[in-house]
Order: sequence, then C-alpha cells, then structure tokens
Amino acid sequence: MTMDIVKRSVLALAVALAAAFLAVATAQSSVAELRAAVQETPEDAEAWMRLGNAAFEADELEDAKDAYLEAIALDYLLGDAHFGLGLVEFARGDFQGALFAFNEVTRLFPDRFDGHYNRAVTLATLRRPGDAATAFRAALDAAEPEATRQDRLNAYVGLAGQLVRSEEYRAAAEAFGEALVLAPDDTDLAYNRGAALVAAGEGLTALAELTEVESRTGDYRFSVLIAEVYVDQGQVDFALRALERAVRKAVDAGDRQGEASSLVALGELQRGLGRESAAAASFERAVEVDPASWEARYNLGVSLLTSGQTRAALAPLQEAARLQETGIESELALAGAYDQLGMSGEALASARRVLDRASPSDADAQAQARFVVGRALYLQGDYAGASDALSMVVQARPGSASAQLWAGLARYMQGDYEGAALFYERAVQLDPNSIEARVNLGAAYLASERYSDAENVYRLLVQQNAQDAESHYHLGWSLYAQRRDEDARIAWSNACQLGYQAGCTAPRQ
Repeated sequence: MTMDIVKRSVLALAVALAAAFLAVATAQSSVAELRAAVQETPEDAEAWMRLGNAAFEADELEDAKDAYLEAIALDYLLGDAHFGLGLVEFARGDFQGALFAFNEVTRLFPDRFDGHYNRAVTLATLRRPGDAATAFRAALDAAEPEATRQDRLNAYVGLAGQLVRSEEYRAAAEAFGEALVLAPDDTDLAYNRGAALVAAGEGLTALAELTEVESRTGDYRFSVLIAEVYVDQGQVDFALRALERAVRKAVDAGDRQGEASSLVALGELQRGLGRESAAAASFERAVEVDPASWEARYNLGVSLLTSGQTRAALAPLQEAARLQETGIESELALAGAYDQLGMSGEALASARRVLDRASPSDADAQAQARFVVGRALYLQGDYAGASDALSMVVQARPGSASAQLWAGLARYMQGDYEGAALFYERAVQLDPNSIEARVNLGAAYLASERYSDAENVYRLLVQQNAQDAESHYHLGWSLYAQRRDEDARIAWSNACQLGYQAGCTAPRQ
C-alpha cells in the first residue's frame, strides 16, 4: 500500500464554473428577439450583453462571444459582459481567453466573488495550482454578501484540491476542515481531510476522527486510510485488520470496485512484508471481483515478477496495459517482463509506448523504458540505436552499474573499444564485485591494445577464481602482446588444463 492511493483520492475532486449571471435575466427572451433588439439600438451595450447571455444559454457560443465583444466595445466597464465572455471562452476550450476575461472582472470589480472563483477554476484547468489557490482564497475573501453557502463550500473544496496538487497537505487539510463546517455530514470531505493529514505526516492527528467516521459508515475508504496511518506507525497487525475490515465493508455494501481496491491495498501491504504468496492471493481475488480493474491485474503481474514467475506475469500485465487508459505503470512493467524473457520485439514496442505516453516529469520511468529499448535494439543487432538509448540512460542514471555495462557493450560492438572501456571502468567502480563488468573491461583493454591494463584485470579475475579458464586464456594473450612469451605459455597451459580448448592451441597460433 502506498501514499499514491491517498493522493489519487484527493486529486479526484472537481470544481465547476459558477455560471450565475448578475445581469437581468434573459430566459424569457429568445435569441431572435434580442438580436432584433440590438439591430434597433446597436449602441445599447446592455442589449448586446443580454443577447450574449441568451446565445450562451442556447449553446450558440460563437454568437455569444461576438455579442459580448460588442458590449465590451461599447462599455468596457460592463462587468457582466466580461464575465459572460469568460464563460464562453471556457466552454469553447480557450482557457487563456477565459483567464483574460476573468482577470478583467477581478481587476475592474475586485469585490465580485464569481470573478475570483471562475478565475481560480480556469487557473486550475491550466494546471497552475499555486495561482489557482491564491484565486480561491481571493474568492473566499470576497464571499460576503454575494456568495451562497454552496458557493463558499465549492471554493473551499477547490482551494483544498489545488493545495493538494502543490503538495501543501497541511493547508489542504485546513481547507477541507472549513468545508466540513459548512457540510458536516459530508463523508467525502471527512475522508479527504483525513487523507490530506495522512499525506502531511499527521495521520495520528486524524486517527480518532477517521475511526469515529469508520464506525458509523459502511465506507471502506476510511478503513483503508486508517491502515495507512498504522503502516506509517509500524503497527502492521493493526493495518492488516483495518484492511480486512475494508474488504468486509465493501462486500457488505455490494461495492465490487471497493472490494477490489481494498484487496489491492491488502496485497500491497502483504508484499511489502515479504508475504508473496498471500499478496498474490489477494491480487487474484481482486481480479476475480473486478475484472475491469487494471490495478488488480497490474499488481498481480508485479507480484509474479517479484517471485520469479516472469512468463506467468505476462497475461495479467498485458491485460492491465490494455485496461489502463492513462498512466504508464502497466506498460512499463510489461516491457520489463518482455525484456527479462528475451522477447526483444515485444519489449521494444512496449517500451516505446511508455516513452510516447510519459510526461517530462516521469524521468525515472523514461530511463527504465530507454534501458529496455537499448537492450532490445542490442539484441536485434542495432548497436548504434542501442548506444544512443543507453547513453541517455547513463545520463539519467549515472550511478547505475547495469546501464554503464550495457552502454559499454553497445560501444564495443560498434568497434569503439576505448569508449567501451570508459563505460566498463565506471561499471566496475560502481559494482566492484561484478565479474561481468571486469571480464568485458579486460576484453575492451585487449581490443584497444592496452595490454598492461588487460593483464591487471585478468590477473585479478584468476586470483578471485583460479578455475576461470577463459580469464587464464585472455591473460595469456595480454602477456604475449607484451612479448612475455613464457608467461603467456603458462597462462595458456592453465587454461588448457582447465578444459578450455583454445588455451591448448594458442601456443601453436
């Protein structure tokens, strides 16, 4: 179980535009009547605004925009025309245009709640959480006397959601708390306040309230959240019991999605405790309960991968990747499974899908996907393409010995032995116990005619393992290249005695 469950729950909150007009109602007048009216009095700014209102209500957005622009051209201080224009631009998907209109409403009429509120919603839509939170606060400051109780509630919920996006969880919890004052029986608000406190590391503060709500509702989410608190406190047994309660509550409520979600959380905790078989059983139950849950299939696949059942993991991961409409977790895990099985074509296609979907902030996922791409291209003989991909992985993960090793392999196969040696050297520095990295480093030194360096590598290898016939053999060549023929013959003889046939024929060569 991870904090992602909590974050997703809080971020799911949506805030709608406030579409109430402060102008004289126009519902009784048709668009045609109002259009005739502006033709008779084209200098009447309010007539144009009423036409804009009616056209907006009739979903004639282009005509509404034109009417509002005419009204603004005649009277720039007509606030309701700017407001209506903002609503139209938002409905058209022109969020920058909507933001400009609502900016003008708040600039010209700083006491208008609806201007600040709609500006905040637009900023939230543009994914500017910090600015949106400031705008929601301005709306609350301007709430009296215009805003209704529901308006203020929406503003607090909107503020809390943007604070969560900014990872200001403590402040988000306070905003949810203010919303709860306005709607004390709203369990969603109680849950989200608790989730924000847990995300802020203050789960104990929320525990009593969460337990009280859990005891009087059938909402499984509170049990899951309580388990999160117990996990943070190292109280595993309490956490397991809480998740078992979550499963029972979801079953009693006939909530199959909730049951599956609770089973996934239970499985994640079991897997974290090293109870792989129990975790797999929980994930399998989750799949049975809710076959449409990509999370259940994904976690089942990951559990099978973790236990070394790579081929068995393919089917659930393939289905998870098909079901997951957004995100890259399932596709990335599937690419890794294909890679482990040497299915280079499938691995390459899956990893490229990850790269196509990944956002710039998914740097770690991009590095994982490029590593799979590099290995797949290497196996397909495209060493230049592999080198490009693996070099990017090295840049993203300079501390990865595996990435350094594979980047070196790709360079070696292109004949760039000096370049390969640089990667191998770094791989050995990062993982001194890697025999594979040392063997390849010795080969790169030999190929680039750095015979003394190669000798040092192979001597260390045979010291570590006197039965390493191949290293004895290559040691012989590094010595022979330095004109130390007798030492070379001894090394080849050792390789021959260990059964390495090439060591027997090397002296004749």
